[in-house]
Order: sequence, then C-alpha cells, then structure tokens
Amino acid sequence: MKRIIIIISIASAEIFSLRAQDSHFTQFYANPLYLGPSFAGGVAGQRAVANYRNQWLGVPHGFNTYGISWDYNMNVFNSGFGLVAQRDQAGAGNYGNTRIGTLYSYDFTPNPDIHIRPGLGFYLQQISINFFDLTFGDQLALDPAPPTSIIYPGKSAVWDIDVSSSVMMYSYNTWFGFTWDHMLKPVNSFYNEEARTPFKFSLYGGYRYITKGFLMSKIEQSITGAFNFRVQGEYKQLDLGVYFMNEPLSFGFWWRGMPKGKVNKRIDALAFMVGYKFNDISVGYSYDFTISRLGIGSGGSHEISVAMTFKTVVRKRWKALPCPTF
Repeated sequence: MKRIIIIISIASAEIFSLRAQDSHFTQFYANPLYLGPSFAGGVAGQRAVANYRNQWLGVPHGFNTYGISWDYNMNVFNSGFGLVAQRDQAGAGNYGNTRIGTLYSYDFTPNPDIHIRPGLGFYLQQISINFFDLTFGDQLALDPAPPTSIIYPGKSAVWDIDVSSSVMMYSYNTWFGFTWDHMLKPVNSFYNEEARTPFKFSLYGGYRYITKGFLMSKIEQSITGAFNFRVQGEYKQLDLGVYFMNEPLSFGFWWRGMPKGKVNKRIDALAFMVGYKFNDISVGYSYDFTISRLGIGSGGSHEISVAMTFKTVVRKRWKALPCPTF
C-alpha cells in the first residue's frame, strides 16, 4: 500500500506539472498512424483501427489511452490519407490529452524493389484537467483535508496545433522509418505558455523472414524481428521484439528498456502478445510484465487492438508495407 501511495503521488505530480511524456503502445505496429504519418495508406484499400491501453492496472486512476484511426490508399496517385483521434486520461483529476489529426503520405519508387514514403500530419490538441478533484501534498497532513495553496489556473482546457513528419524506406521484407513529432512544440501547461511539449524522435524498422508461402501470394508463416527507439526530452526508450506468424495466429515477445541512461531504467518491462486474424479482421492482445523498480504491484499493462481492412480494386502494381499488423 505504501508503494501504491508513492506511485499515486509521483504520478499526480508529473501530471499536474505536465512533465509526463507521450504515451507508448506495445503493439505500435497495430497503431500505425500514431507511429508516423508515412503509414497512412499502407494497405491495399481502406483500414479502420481501434486501440486501448490500460497502464498500471493495480494503481487507482492509472493511465488509460484510447485511439481510433482510418486510412485510405489512393494507389492511382501513389498517395495515402488518414484520420486519427487519440485521448490519454490519468489521475484523480482526469488529466486528459486529446489529439485529432489528418495525415498524408506519398510513395516514391526509385526502383521496382525499393519504396520511399514521406508523410506529414497536422493536429489539433487539447489538454484538460478537473482541478478540484486533485489532492496535493499540503492537504494530506490533516483530516478533513484543508484547501490547497496551489492556485487554480483559471481554465480547465488549453488548445493548440501541432505537426509531425516522417519518412520510411521499405522493400519486400525490410523497412526503416523515422518520425519527428511535436514539430511546433504545442503548449503543455495551464499556467505558462512557455511550457511546451518537447520534440519526440522515433526510429524504427525490422526484417521479415518468410518460412512458408510466397510474396506475391498468401504468406502462411513468417518470423519478424523489429525495433522502435524513441527520444523525447531527456527520456529514451527502446523496444526490441520478435513476431511469429502462423496464419491465422500471431505471437510476439518484446523487451522494453534502455541499456544506459541517468533518467531511464535499465529494464522497464517484458511484453507478450497474441493475435488472431479472421478474413479482414485482426485482433491483438498484449500484456506488459513490469520488471522495473515499480514492481508487480503496478499490475502491469494491458493492450487491445482491432483492425479491419476493406479491400478495393488496385489499378496499378503496388506493394504493401511489410510491417506486422500486431
């Protein structure tokens, strides 16, 4: 119980001072438009995706993230379009970060085996909080709790705009990408407009080895290794993992942490994933087993993703992104 109280106190302080970093997803390839606008139109036709993450289930008022997205491949113009909406919510004061955006990508083909896909995203962002549901340190000494000395900010929501860009290079079984997020550094404070969200840089990639099936037909079995490295402010995080696909089932194992760093923990979590694909619907579930000092009392993290594709007639030769759907 003492550890949980400390966790709640630290989380509340981070939320109210707005120093917390962007949310992350274990199944980041199952939330492609959040990873980078280059993924817009990465399927043959249309795609709708829903994501939910519950982080630290054992902590009251923990972190919950909801996301939905839609994208469309306009193959005749080598273009992809996307719409995305996401909301983070945490803490007794229901601190929320809502982001709604539209994305565009274009596919270059220097030669038949290599594609280069830049992307651009434009977003409207809102941060919100219920100040009077918060409990601060100067209210914990007495019962009933006295009024806090923290001054009410005078507003419960702040709006701003943001931009992200990305570029990805891929072939039949290999891909590498880079995303620069929060290019406009949107306001991230209820008090001071000088407090802004730091840049976030993401570098990701992987390789798929097909064990059964063919590229131009149905791939029945494959093994895929992938990584996702992120830097935001003074924080760094690396995900390393492997997927095993045996149609219609998929399994994944991930390591999350950072080998070195003053701020970062050496190892944060081990994650396990299972997915099932039925026709054009894919469902994935993952669990993060916390192995940092936070301990098993946090309850780990649960994540669910659902993706549905709607195939259309492809009027010219086109190669889908080789990234795993989970």
